[in-house]
Amino acid sequence: MRRSTIILLIIITSMALAGIIFIQIYWMQNAVNLQEEQFDNKVQVTLKSVVNRMFDSRDTTAPDPTVCGPHCDHHTYQVLSAINPITMDSLLHEEFGGMEITRTYAWGIYNPASGRLFAGEPGEYHDQLLGSSHAVSLLCLYQSEQLLLGVYFPAEKSALRHRIFPYLLLALLLLVMVVAAFAFIILTILRQKKLSEMKNDFINNMTHEFKTPIATISLASDMLLNEGISTSPARIKRYAGIIRDENVRLKHQVDQVLQMAVLEKGTYRLKPREFNACEAVDSCVRRFELTVRDKGGFLTYKPLGRPVMLHADEHHFVNMINNLLDNAAKYSGSYPEIRVETQVSDGYFIASVKDKGIGISQENLKHIFRRLYRVHTGNVHDVKGFGLGLYYVKTLAEAHGGFVKVDSELNKGSTFSIYLPLTPSKEPIRHNNDSQSEDLTG
Repeated sequence: MRRSTIILLIIITSMALAGIIFIQIYWMQNAVNLQEEQFDNKVQVTLKSVVNRMFDSRDTTAPDPTVCGPHCDHHTYQVLSAINPITMDSLLHEEFGGMEITRTYAWGIYNPASGRLFAGEPGEYHDQLLGSSHAVSLLCLYQSEQLLLGVYFPAEKSALRHRIFPYLLLALLLLVMVVAAFAFIILTILRQKKLSEMKNDFINNMTHEFKTPIATISLASDMLLNEGISTSPARIKRYAGIIRDENVRLKHQVDQVLQMAVLEKGTYRLKPREFNACEAVDSCVRRFELTVRDKGGFLTYKPLGRPVMLHADEHHFVNMINNLLDNAAKYSGSYPEIRVETQVSDGYFIASVKDKGIGISQENLKHIFRRLYRVHTGNVHDVKGFGLGLYYVKTLAEAHGGFVKVDSELNKGSTFSIYLPLTPSKEPIRHNNDSQSEDLTG
């Protein structure tokens, strides 16, 4: 899939997802507003019912003098003579007693113009009661001035939220599921694209790596078929040697490719035995020293100074060291400077390979242990290899119960350290660098 197609797909699906989120939020807001409107209408109908019942049951006889209380003026007495607060409270309690939302309320009879409260039970909500939107006119009961019967619900908002909360929670859960699914799909597409690019690079590199020895073998074979060469045994030996060397090189490359398949399937078997780890590292360093010198560089080795017996697969151990040395030489430029150290710490044998090469950026550092991954340096073929070395090192180190640690700084060099347990019974330790080994296929 082309990059432009993926970007277009992400844009379209992002817009669709944003539209779904907007509609979902709009519906949730409408649901809250609808609940509030239903509650307002229910309260309004209830208040009107109370006033109508007061009007139907009003008494034309002289009012009880005690209705106003000991601290009552003439004006208040007139209001309460027309509107009995005891009857009003009883009717309110009866009507609001069956409300499903909340039964806690404060009520009062007041003049909205003057803000004077004539009767009721406002409690601590005096100001809120006077400003409440739940109010009806009492003009049918008292016509001398404009009076209102108002009600305030302290727990109105929380009660409404509590009632609609299950629906909001379900909507939010569905929304999170959609977003998570979208993110997973996009990440999967990007990972598959990255994997496809890496596999294409691998095929290109493999073709390039195979092409050179095949061409050399073909050329040497043609020279051997030349009739004039039969009189020169030295030339025959030389061309036969070239064919042998290139054949070994080609075999090594094929083995690397086959090795990846074995590691992926996990079908390899370790053949651990006890051997001198320091001696094995020293042997690797001596063999590789000529390669580094040919490039105009130098290789220094700081041995531990004493034998360290390690119970592990010696063949794979040597391959791990060789892979790290090979990587250090590849990414050290024209004149490689490589330093190898061995030490023992916390029950682990540690072999470190340090170079002063191009280093690894933090972005690439997260991926270097993935199979087929190679740090790009501009040209696909400027550094030889298939991107299998570090994947092999990490896989086999963990198979031995150890791990690999890397410290690197761009343009300053890298240090790779293999930690293998001295005793085979030691459990593997999950090191911080394990996060870098996440496989592209998930």
